[in-house]
Amino acid sequence: MLSASSRSLSRRCRPWTVTSSCSRKRFVVTSIPTIASHPHHTSRALSTISFDAAAYFSNSPSSSSSIENNNPATITTSNNNISIEHQFTRQQAEEQINQWIKNNPLIAPYKAEECLARLWVTQQEIFDEWAKADSSPSSSPPPVLITPNTVNLCISAWCYSNKGQIAAERAQRLLNWMENLPASTNTASSSSSSSSSQFSSLLPQPNYQSYALAIDAWAQAAVIESSKGSAATTTTTSTNNNNTTTNSKSIPDATKAGFNCAKRAEELLMRMQAKHEEFLRLSEITNRDYYPYNSELQPDTNVFNKVLMAWSHIRGGTKASSIRAMRILDLMQELHHHQSSDAPSWQGIGLSKVQPNLHTYKCVIYAWGHASHTLEGPDRAEEILRHMLSISKAGNNLGKEVLPDEECFHIVMKSHAELVRRRGKGDISNADRARQVTDLLNWMELLAVRRTKPKIEPTTETYRIALSAWAWSHHIDAPKQVEEILFRMIRACELNRNKLRDIQNGLGSKDSFTLAVTPETKDFNTVINCCSFARGVGVPKDELDDDIKLSQQLALKETYDIAEGVLDALLSFPYAQPDSNTFAGMIRACVNLLPDTDERDVRVIDIFRLAYQTPNTAVKSSVIPERLQVPAGGGCVDANVLRQLRYAIPTSEYIRVREEYEEHRRKNSK
Repeated sequence: MLSASSRSLSRRCRPWTVTSSCSRKRFVVTSIPTIASHPHHTSRALSTISFDAAAYFSNSPSSSSSIENNNPATITTSNNNISIEHQFTRQQAEEQINQWIKNNPLIAPYKAEECLARLWVTQQEIFDEWAKADSSPSSSPPPVLITPNTVNLCISAWCYSNKGQIAAERAQRLLNWMENLPASTNTASSSSSSSSSQFSSLLPQPNYQSYALAIDAWAQAAVIESSKGSAATTTTTSTNNNNTTTNSKSIPDATKAGFNCAKRAEELLMRMQAKHEEFLRLSEITNRDYYPYNSELQPDTNVFNKVLMAWSHIRGGTKASSIRAMRILDLMQELHHHQSSDAPSWQGIGLSKVQPNLHTYKCVIYAWGHASHTLEGPDRAEEILRHMLSISKAGNNLGKEVLPDEECFHIVMKSHAELVRRRGKGDISNADRARQVTDLLNWMELLAVRRTKPKIEPTTETYRIALSAWAWSHHIDAPKQVEEILFRMIRACELNRNKLRDIQNGLGSKDSFTLAVTPETKDFNTVINCCSFARGVGVPKDELDDDIKLSQQLALKETYDIAEGVLDALLSFPYAQPDSNTFAGMIRACVNLLPDTDERDVRVIDIFRLAYQTPNTAVKSSVIPERLQVPAGGGCVDANVLRQLRYAIPTSEYIRVREEYEEHRRKNSK
């Protein structure tokens, strides 16, 4: 036998079911109430909600009426108190949803949907009681517990949940529920004697924020789903003459899932645009007082940019996703041109809701720059970059907003450099790609001199991308090119430091000054490693004559001189110090670029002595094992330097030099 308290608890935990007489679809809530009938009584129990379908108005028997007197005069005097009470309930619900999103976004959408379900059941009861109490058209409207803002909070909870496609589907389901509410009320009223349809104008209808949040949910799902299981690919198998071949360049399943999510975001955007055009047409053919519409649902630049983010940030993007992003940009330009003629203006600038801005073009550039399955992506990205500067110079309505910034240049430069890296050594077009990166660097330096607003100037990352592009090209001119870029980087740093000193002395302005360029040790090491791995460039073959062999050995000696000059520059540079990778690269350069003679052994030993006499300024890493790091008192000598030394000189010399090093380390470790 259950006690009275146990029976009461079981009744409170019983599922609430709202069933429509015109449909078998149900709206089920299984929970302990989170918002009780009394505004000051709340419960924090965890709960779940399941939408079997859209929630229709119910004709099922309601609970006991809170309005026992059907006298209109009595009801009129109590309407204000009831409205205030339910207004407090709605505000309490919205505050609670916001608190859930802030504290625990993972369970917030489930609890928010449960809260919405309870409000919806209570709202139907209020409508039924209000209709039974007074059906006069002049009576005050019943209190509204669910507004578009309440549903938008639930959609926002799914956006913050980081659940990918699941969150996007649930967010769009809430949007569809709001869209179908008027149709569901009409269906219910035609099949029964319910009077709920007279309050259909009070039901929440999707607004701009509703569509924007649902589109944002699909855009986030495109990025999340494309990042899951990126290593798994769908292979295509074909059989020809009993020979089975496998296509290893197939698109990963995760990329396909991200593509589908981005497609859903675009479809929702087109639906939003179609509804706007339909409402606009209805307002034009009817009286505006009867059907007022002021373009509240018109998609703006922010909504278009969300869809562009979905297409551009798909991991492992394809040519198809880049083309879809271009189509969105073309549509934005067409709508902007169409709306500019009728849009209001301010100080000679046309104000329209759809206006491509810097973020718009940056998304399209990013889409082409990361189209990993096409070779034309970097070129198309560069075309858009140059188009941005051309339309800025044309003085159109977009003005300075479309002037590219440093990030736009970096996206294009990285796309060229990444293509060079993927192609690998031996591709003759790698040098052309590397030269395109250098041309973009030259362009940025020219814009910095012109002092454009906003200011565009190369940064440390800009020079670093150019260094990497040439180092990955393995071209015969790569060592000279990286040396030139490095010393341009050093000159830019010195120029900025001189400006800083002038500002400290009161001779300049702080507004236009930034320490944008500062070479680091890894930049010097990039040049040294580029030289040390240049031994495959111009290696003499057996059939070549002595003159050609001599010229190639001189070229390798010139490459070694570049590496040695970079080491000298690093030793004299005040803002960076050599590390173990620097000296390991120099020893490797000696072995790869110089002939095997006693003179080379002397050079290697001198570099090694310089390594353990140079103080180590690198911070100890918690990732690298202790045995591979620099020991105490060992200067810049680690396991890698010792390994390169062992390969570079004879065994007898290695033992002797190693004993010198150990003695030096023991003295300095105390």
